[in-house]
Amino acid sequence: MINLRDPERVEQLKQLLSTTVLQGVLQILTFAAGIVVIRLLAEDQYAYYTIANATLGTLAVLTDSGISQWVMSRGGSVWQDRERLGAVIACAMLLRRRFALIAGAVAIPVLCLLLLRQGANWQTALLVCLSILPLFISTLTSQLYEAVGRLHQVLWPLQRTQLIGMGMRVVLSAASLLLLPYAWMASAAAGLAQMWVTVRQRVIASGKANLRAAPNPDDRNNMHAQVARMAPGAVYYAFSGQINIWIISIFGTSQTVAQVGALGRLAMAFNVLMAVISMVWVPRFARLPPVARRLRLWFWRAQAAVALVLLAMVLAVAAFPQHVLWVLGPRYADLHQELLVAVIAGALALQSASAYVLSAARGIVINPVVMIPVAIGMQVLLTAVLPVSTTAGVLWLGLLTSLFTWLMQSGYFVFAVRAIRPADL
Repeated sequence: MINLRDPERVEQLKQLLSTTVLQGVLQILTFAAGIVVIRLLAEDQYAYYTIANATLGTLAVLTDSGISQWVMSRGGSVWQDRERLGAVIACAMLLRRRFALIAGAVAIPVLCLLLLRQGANWQTALLVCLSILPLFISTLTSQLYEAVGRLHQVLWPLQRTQLIGMGMRVVLSAASLLLLPYAWMASAAAGLAQMWVTVRQRVIASGKANLRAAPNPDDRNNMHAQVARMAPGAVYYAFSGQINIWIISIFGTSQTVAQVGALGRLAMAFNVLMAVISMVWVPRFARLPPVARRLRLWFWRAQAAVALVLLAMVLAVAAFPQHVLWVLGPRYADLHQELLVAVIAGALALQSASAYVLSAARGIVINPVVMIPVAIGMQVLLTAVLPVSTTAGVLWLGLLTSLFTWLMQSGYFVFAVRAIRPADL
């Protein structure tokens, strides 16, 4: 029970409710932007767009490699010091740009080859590759600027910027695709909107941190140590997080790629919960005192809350599948069984992600020497026994992978908090 006589508790409740409502509106706009693209693009063009988006998601994780989690962890201890927080951001920015050059040099040619395999000509493949660059470059800095606002819980300016940016994306996507219904046009529209968001987030962050501060050697050493531990896992997550798209791009047709992409777009409705956790729970979790019992309590409260909401959403989709599929358009109206599997897979993926970001905010990360071989072995086994050239088979692969990952991450968090001394947390 929340004590309504406690002003601090009341303020926290109000902030949680307002953040949830605004994130709900943001996810509606995000969902609308996705539906506009699905309905206005032909199946082959939407397949190209899906592969490009998967590449962007992989690039985002590869260029981060635990840097954002380090910012939350390190920034949680210096967030009230404008100069120190600026130095933390400077360190993170420098390393992330270096990772971006390496990851981009590898991922862009791979994207081009996958597009050609799905039937795109060289001109289309080149345009799609070029069109994702503005979104990729602006996202590099945007996430770090946002971390400053999240640590200071300056949520309304951040959310307002995201709402306006997503509204711009909906309008630009609709206008551009009505004129030229091509995958590269959809990616370019998203990139323009994100560039505006990045500029605004820098303005917000500059009020709380000195973004011109020089990197601190102690911060740099601390970051390199943590990133070295987290990078192997991040590389694994970069590919496993998009494993459905990669596998179906190799073994399936452009039709099955489009189906998996469209159903995955529906599962993105769950992201409102991830946004609330990232903006409200993770910063507070990072700032908690090192008391093991309290850390476990906050962790399981968040996990239980996420699970209950996700269950309600899955049941709602199961009750009205035809209405949900109507949103995607007539090309996807027969995917009743695949829809339920996709929604459950999306729910489990979000549950797993929530456990990971909370654990990482306290620097509790599974040793990649243990995690990666076990997880890859699990995925190889599933790939061997499931019909991964079909939409349903690939969706089942994602579902079982997410369940396995959540069990590993949450189990390790409990073990780590019990095993180490409070002074080490």
